[in-house]
Amino acid sequence: MADLLKPDLCIIGAGALGISLALRARQLGLAVALLDQGVVVPGDGAKNAAQGAALLASANRAHAIRSSAALGMGTTDPKPNYRAIGERAQAVASAMHPDAAPERRAALGIMNLEGPAVFTDRQTLAIGDVAVRAGLFVLATGARPVLPDLQGLTEVPFFTPDSIVENMRKLSHLLVLGGGPEAVELAQAYARLGAEVTLVPQGPLLPGFDPELVAILLRTLREEGIDIVDGASVTAIVPRRQGTGVTLLLADGSPDARDVSHILVAMGRAPELDGALLAQARLRPDPAHPDRPLLSREGRTSNARILAIGGAAAVHDLAMAQAQLEAVLHRALGHAAPAVSAQRVPHRVATTPPLAQIGLVQTAKGLRSGQAMLRASLSETVTGQAAGEISGTASLIVSAKGAILGGAMLGPGAEGVMAMLAMALDRGMGAGDLASLALPATSPAAVLTDMGRQFRATHPLSGWARLRARLPRRSA
Repeated sequence: MADLLKPDLCIIGAGALGISLALRARQLGLAVALLDQGVVVPGDGAKNAAQGAALLASANRAHAIRSSAALGMGTTDPKPNYRAIGERAQAVASAMHPDAAPERRAALGIMNLEGPAVFTDRQTLAIGDVAVRAGLFVLATGARPVLPDLQGLTEVPFFTPDSIVENMRKLSHLLVLGGGPEAVELAQAYARLGAEVTLVPQGPLLPGFDPELVAILLRTLREEGIDIVDGASVTAIVPRRQGTGVTLLLADGSPDARDVSHILVAMGRAPELDGALLAQARLRPDPAHPDRPLLSREGRTSNARILAIGGAAAVHDLAMAQAQLEAVLHRALGHAAPAVSAQRVPHRVATTPPLAQIGLVQTAKGLRSGQAMLRASLSETVTGQAAGEISGTASLIVSAKGAILGGAMLGPGAEGVMAMLAMALDRGMGAGDLASLALPATSPAAVLTDMGRQFRATHPLSGWARLRARLPRRSA
C-alpha cells in the first residue's frame, strides 16, 4: 500500500527558487515536501544570478584596471584567468545556498522526496510508492533556453546562458545571439574579459525598456568595442575546420559574413514543464502555447491546487519570481494573496552602467495627456562627477496631480534607486514628496529629490494649502 503524505505545500523542483520557498514556508510553520526529480533545474534564477554576478564582478574589475587612467591611476592590461574566474563564480553560487543540502533541509523539517513523479488525478502526485495530496502544489521546474531553428547551429558546439558560466577557457571571438538582458550583460562581460564580441539581437534590443536609455547604453557598449549589429539576423551557421562561419542578413537587406570562435545563444527561455507529469492533472492549456498550461500573472492554473512560479510560469525576472513566491506563501497560509504586478516590480539590465526601471516608461508613442516627464542628469550629482560616470540619466513619469507612474535610470546605483522608488509607490508617495527625502548628497538616490523639487517648482501649493500649513497644529 502506498504511503500517503498530506503536506500544506508540495514543491516540485529542487532548484534555488524551490528551496527558498520551502525554507520560507517552514519558517512560517507550514508542513512542506520538496521533490527533487534528479535533474538540474534549468534557468535556476537565484543560482544563475549569483554566478552571473560573480562573472560580472570579475569582468568589471578587469575593465576598471584597463581604464583606471581616467581617475589618475596607472594602467595595465589585465590577464584574466578563465578557470579561476569560473571556479570563483561556482563557489559564490554554492555559498549563497548553505541550506541546499538534503541533510540540512531534513533537519529543518522539510520532507525530501526524490525520483520521477506524475499526477494520478487532479489532487494527487505519485512518486514511486509515495502518494502526495498537498494543500498546494507548486511547480518550480525552471525554464530552458530557447534554441532557434537556425541552419547549422546543431552542427557546432554552442553555449547557452546556463552553460557559459561553466566555461573555463578564453573565448577569442564570441557571437552572441539575442537582444534581452542576459544577452547584453554577457556580451559586455566577455568583452571586458578580453574577447572580441559581436552581438546580433535577432529582433529588438532590450524590448520593454526605456528606448532613450537603451540608446545611451548601446552607445556605451559600442565605445567599449562590442560590435552590435542592430536590425540584423543570423541566417546560417557554417561549420569549418578552424572556427565557425556565420552568414547574416543586415538591416538594409544586404548579406554579410563573419568568422567567430564561439557562439552564445541567449534568445529567451521557455517553461520547463513535463507533459507526462501534468497529463492527469487536466490543466487547461494556454491557447498561445498548447504545450503549456494556462497561467494567471500570479502563476495560478485552472486547478486551484496547482501553481507555477519563476521560469515554470514564464517569469524570468528574479524580482518578479520573488513576488510570486510571496503570493504562494499567503495562499498557503489561507490569506488573500497580494496581486503580482510587473508594474510594481523593478526590472534591470546588469550592465555597467546598469539600467533599471519600474512602472510606466516612455515609448515611441509618447506620453498621454496630463502626464509629464521629469529628468535628472548624473553629471549634476556628486557621485557621478566623482566616479567619472557622467553619461547616466534618470527620469520620472508623473500624472498632472503628481502621482508617480514610473521611473527609469541609467547609471551607478540604478537598481537601488528604483528599489527606493518601488517603496515610494507602495507607500503612496507622490512626486512632490520625493523632495523631502533626507538623503546624502553623494547618494545616487539624490536624483529622486532633484526630480521631486522640479515637480514642486512647477506645481506650487494652492493658497488654501499654504494657509493650512501655517495654521498651528493642536498637540495630541
